[in-house]
This record gives sequence, C-alpha cells and structure tokens, in this order.
Amino acid sequence: MSPQPTLATTTTPATGPNPSYYQTAPVSQESIQRTEVLLHLYAYQHTQGKPNANQTVIVDPKLPACFGALAANDWTIYDGTCTNANLVAHAQGLHIGAGMTKENWFICFNMVFVDRRFMGSSFKVMGDFRGNEGEWAIVGGTGEFAYAQGVITFNKTWSAQANVRELHVRALCLSFSKAPETPCSRTPRQSSVTKIGPWGKISGEFLDVPTTPQRLECVTIRHGVVIDSLAFSFVDQAGGQHNVGPWGGPCGDNKDTIKLGPSEIVTEVSGTIGVFGAANVEYNAITSLTITTNVRTYGPFGEPQCTRFSVPVQDKSSIVGFFVCARKYVEALGVYVCPPISN
Repeated sequence: MSPQPTLATTTTPATGPNPSYYQTAPVSQESIQRTEVLLHLYAYQHTQGKPNANQTVIVDPKLPACFGALAANDWTIYDGTCTNANLVAHAQGLHIGAGMTKENWFICFNMVFVDRRFMGSSFKVMGDFRGNEGEWAIVGGTGEFAYAQGVITFNKTWSAQANVRELHVRALCLSFSKAPETPCSRTPRQSSVTKIGPWGKISGEFLDVPTTPQRLECVTIRHGVVIDSLAFSFVDQAGGQHNVGPWGGPCGDNKDTIKLGPSEIVTEVSGTIGVFGAANVEYNAITSLTITTNVRTYGPFGEPQCTRFSVPVQDKSSIVGFFVCARKYVEALGVYVCPPISN
C-alpha cells in the first residue's frame, strides 16, 4: 500500500469580541508603586542524619560529584545567629546535583515567611550553590512581595550542627494603586506614596502603618543615649486621622513632640546608627534622629554616632510616615515619601 498523504492543517486566529474571562487595562506610571526590600537573614541547613535534619535525599544514583542526586529541603531562616534569634521563614523546595564532573547543586525553593509581619508572603528563588559564596535569583513573589525581582547573595559559614548561610536579600516589588473613578471627581487624587528603607539592623518586631499616609501631623520621640521609641499621627489618603505607636520601649529620659504647622512638611530625616550596651547585652539601634522641615530643623535627638544615614526628598515631596524594627529600642527606621498633592 502506498502511504496516505498527510493533510496540512492550519489554525485561523479567532476573531470577534474577547471572552468573558479575559480583560485588559492600560497601566500608567502613576499607578505603579515600586518598593525596594532589603533583608538580612541566616539560613540553616541541617543535612540528613544530623540532629534536627531539615532535608532528605529522595534519589541517589551514586554517581560522581553527586550528579543526579535529588533532595527535598525545608531549611529554617532566622534573623540572627544567637540562641534567641527569631524564626522568619522557611526555604521549602528541591536541590539536585547538576554537575557531572564537579559538584554543583541547582536549587529552587519558596522562601515562605512565617513571622507575624510578613505572614502569607513569599519569594520564589532559584540558583545554584557550589562554593561558600554565590547568588540566587528572586524570580517572583506573593503577598507583600508580589511581582518581586531581585537577588539573594549568600556567604556560607559553618556551625557544629548546621551549614549556615548569611543572606542579603535585595528585591524590587511592585504594587498597583487604583485609579480615580472619574476624571472630574472632586475627591482629592491619591498620590503615589513610596516606601524607602529601612536603615539600621533589620531585627526585632517589624512595625508599620495600618494604611497609606498622606500627611504627617505630629511626631513624638522618646530618647536618651539612643532612640527608645517613636510615635506619630498622620492623615491617610481618604482624610482619616491615625495615631501610631509608640514603637519601641518605655525607657529614655527625654520625650520631645514635634507638631507640624498647617503648611509645614518634613523634607529630610537623618540620624546615626550604632551599638548600645545595657545590662551586659549589646543592641543595634538608631542612636540619634534629626527631622528637617521646610520651616526649621528639630533635633538631633539621642546621641549621634559615626554611622550616618540621611533621607532627603526633592521636588516639593514630603516625608509623611515611618516604619520601624523595634524591641526595647528603635533598631531600624524607614520612611514613606509622598509627592505634591494634586486635586
């Protein structure tokens, strides 16, 4: 029998209206908020057979350089290396031996956050590890880290019980603000607020505002040799007033309150970071803080040290709120910056 001829088939692109499940919408630069996330963490790898093992071998073909070996991992990630460090996240995924002649492991995992501040958020991470130092790519995220892209640099150290990798996370995350319902609305147009920072040691409890701020009205700083606590009030983008804090501890011999005038805006926040010892314990803290407005300069509060930071704003923008890491003292500080309000 002679072979049957093969019939060529073509697909004609569908035409007509879009189906009900499909929608598109234009995106303007004003509707996109970009936030840079910086995290300093430590990942603990307890290999199979060790106490508290958090990985297990699934496949082991016994080839040179562990080629083809496959393991599941649920590494723990903490905010420090001391015994009282806080569990922040888990690195849950797989790593596989991918080098035929030289040991090299390809890894992909979800960095799933379990601390109260970022509960429900995650990074999607992939890369390899074959030495003591390297980089992993952040290729996505969920929750507060939605649309994330970035890099995790790691430096491997050892302890008696685990392989420890110091992680420096730097990621850019996007969020989309809702456009006004009508161009002629008399409601004040919402501004695109940018979150910047924090500066200092990212540890302790992460504390943030309950809603996006629009205008800063009052700041209260309790301080001694460091910044012990921070409280402030702000107006949100819907006109509601909020009182936040105090964030930090109750110590500090001095308490100063800054009440901004009706047309007074904060144009710069600056300060210093250092180490403070109390009761034979060392704390990383914001040691001084200065707030500059378009009218005058307040501070410095606390005692300045050598490591400085500064957050100036330009083009009539203003600092309208704060977020911190704090325990007994304010350990890290970030700000919200708002462009000029248009109606």
